[in-house]
Amino acid sequence: MGVAIPIPEDKREEVLSLARQGVARNEITRRTGVSTASVSRICEGEKVSFDRSATAAAVQARVVDLKAARLGLATSMPDDVQAARQRMHGADDNRAFLDGAKAVAALASTHVRLVAVDKDDATGTEAAKSMLGQLATALGVAAAEDVDQVEDGGSV
Repeated sequence: MGVAIPIPEDKREEVLSLARQGVARNEITRRTGVSTASVSRICEGEKVSFDRSATAAAVQARVVDLKAARLGLATSMPDDVQAARQRMHGADDNRAFLDGAKAVAALASTHVRLVAVDKDDATGTEAAKSMLGQLATALGVAAAEDVDQVEDGGSV
């Protein structure tokens, strides 16, 4: 491993100046020739941070785009399953039929997974957890009442 060459002070000032102007880290690297790791270290040492709001917005837009693509794929997947079923049932031999059956199973499974990825989980799962929690509490109360009744000489 080679010896690290210190970054000249004028280059450090240029990096800091660009960062304070709101220039992105990768752009600072392109303009100055200083590595991204060094740009980060220089700015961190001077308590200069990068505005990540543009990055966050871009990531959120990408998430929305990917969700739309998955929805489109999930919407067309039943047609693909149907086409694979037709090919399967039109097969001339057992091997082609079995290959078709595997394709149908894979397509159907993929459809289920695609739909599950974007399913709004908050209503179903949380409601079930809440109901089960209430049921467990009620059973605990009922069990405690039964124990009290037995201790008092009664029967359950």
